[in-house]
Amino acid sequence: MVHHVAVGQTPGPVTLGGAWAFVANMSDGTVSQIDRASGRTVATIAVADPKVLRAQGCAPDSVHAYYSGSWGWRACDTPYAIGWDGSSLWALDNGNRQLVRVDPSAHRAAERVQLPGTGWSLAFGNGKAWVSGYDDHALYAVDLATRTLVGTIADLDHGPAMLTDGAGAVWVLCVRGLNGVGHLDRVDPQTLKVTNRYEIEWWSTAVTTLGGAVFVRGSYGGDISRIDPATGKMTWSQPGPGFIGRQGIDEIAAAANGVWMSGPTTARIDPSTGSIAERILVPSSSVAADGGQVWVIRLDGSVAELKWQ
Repeated sequence: MVHHVAVGQTPGPVTLGGAWAFVANMSDGTVSQIDRASGRTVATIAVADPKVLRAQGCAPDSVHAYYSGSWGWRACDTPYAIGWDGSSLWALDNGNRQLVRVDPSAHRAAERVQLPGTGWSLAFGNGKAWVSGYDDHALYAVDLATRTLVGTIADLDHGPAMLTDGAGAVWVLCVRGLNGVGHLDRVDPQTLKVTNRYEIEWWSTAVTTLGGAVFVRGSYGGDISRIDPATGKMTWSQPGPGFIGRQGIDEIAAAANGVWMSGPTTARIDPSTGSIAERILVPSSSVAADGGQVWVIRLDGSVAELKWQ
């Protein structure tokens, strides 16, 4: 283990950007900003007020309101997701239905962009921030230069959740499809149209792109599949480390040496075959990779940079 860092309450996935690692503290309304070289927390930045969502009735009225593993337990999370656009961090404030830009040098929230609805996840590319609108079955497009909403794609399949921009498109996991079927929706980033819809496992948990291919982690994290972006056909599907942690916050990470997955062991997948090429014997609930570094959320709620082969 290279670095080990304590952060706030209910940490979300790590986002790597520039010299920093960022972690959303989803019960606090803050983001921890960590220096990647030293592993030191340089700032804790307020981006949202948890009291706003609670006043709107996000909290269930009973411990039996949701089944174990339900994504509904995330209703009070804020910020709901964070992402890096290449120079700034962005955070989802669902209480105010806003996308918040965070200035990493000033360590503070800057501009706020109003959204039509609540968001689930963020991706960046083609000069835009992409926000999946889980409740509205929509995808929101925000222009990064003007910091304005420029489009809403309203005909996605049910339950758009995790998404990524790469391999020539925006790819959205629509996990709550009818009849127990999920879909991977392909969106053209220029026309803002859904151009294809490919069948995937219901409640698939994460998606990324690498080397011109799309990789999808299946239902509750039990497997990973490689998808041909041109045809939507599955190239291979292999078992991976099962997901552990809070459902609905899983992320897999594309790196030069493969695709990293969290689980009882943190594993690197060979993108050509789907076989596990490396295991790090540290349990994790989410993983991020960039510039030769691998960062994880540990099961005790702390953050760590791991050493790999």
